[in-house]
Amino acid sequence: MKLLQCIGKKVMLAGVLISMGAAYETVPALAAEMPVKPAAENSVSENALAENPELENSLPNNSVTTGNDATKKNGSIKDTLEEMGKLSGETDGQEVQLEEAGEESQEKEQPAAVSPDQFQTVNYKEEILTDWQQILDALASLTPQALTGCGEGEKTLVLQLQNVGNIPASAKDSLAPGEGGYTKILQCGLGSGVSIVLNGSADNSGFNGISNTCVSVASEKRGKKSVAATVQFASHEDIGAVVSLQVNLPQCSKGTKVSVYAETVAIDEEGNVTVGENACIGTTKAGENGNVEIPIQSTANYMFVYKGAKE
Repeated sequence: MKLLQCIGKKVMLAGVLISMGAAYETVPALAAEMPVKPAAENSVSENALAENPELENSLPNNSVTTGNDATKKNGSIKDTLEEMGKLSGETDGQEVQLEEAGEESQEKEQPAAVSPDQFQTVNYKEEILTDWQQILDALASLTPQALTGCGEGEKTLVLQLQNVGNIPASAKDSLAPGEGGYTKILQCGLGSGVSIVLNGSADNSGFNGISNTCVSVASEKRGKKSVAATVQFASHEDIGAVVSLQVNLPQCSKGTKVSVYAETVAIDEEGNVTVGENACIGTTKAGENGNVEIPIQSTANYMFVYKGAKE
């Protein structure tokens, strides 16, 4: 009788543990905290288990084992429970790894937002570049496929930037034609409709770079019909090469004659700047939307005088 009671206790314990193991597989997060409910008054007691032959026959092999055989049977149950615990632990680990992998994947799929006021590329197709080194690397290997709105057979490639605060001297190296033999143009938007353009087909070997491209733009009426628009750089720097200054003039229609004035700037070997009066450096005609383009070799004060279009 004592042996049957002992076996009954082990069978009940196994039943409780198996139930807990099944619950652990189903709800792994709560299994460790799940309490074991005490037996109800009407539940099967240890003595009832010993006296009930049907319950005894429910054991493996429909027989009650004794001695070494009982130890083997109980050891088999124990081994099974341990294996179930291992599998449950491995499953939980896999679920955690999958969740972490999913979170990492979502982070990779959501690139950081780029502010419209930040220095960046405008028409580079693969991604928005916000660092000069990235931009120069992209410019060095530029192809038509890398630019939005660029035809397959294009030989002149224009990489557009906006909110440019400076232009490094190393830009001249990335403008070389490269393997494709393309003519590369770097259009640097400074804001307020003003851009500095470097053309790879020109001689840029002496390009010094520009440390400060900040400009202020203003326009005022001169007499009844004329308009004077000024573009003033924050500092005077010798560019060392010829670049283009592009300006979108207000109240200026296509074909309008524009007189261009510039400060006379002298910079000595020590970097001392002497600024003289504005002098007319030539005339040009406005293109689409009042755009004009003039060659410059230094950052200074430029004025554009023209007949304003009727409002």
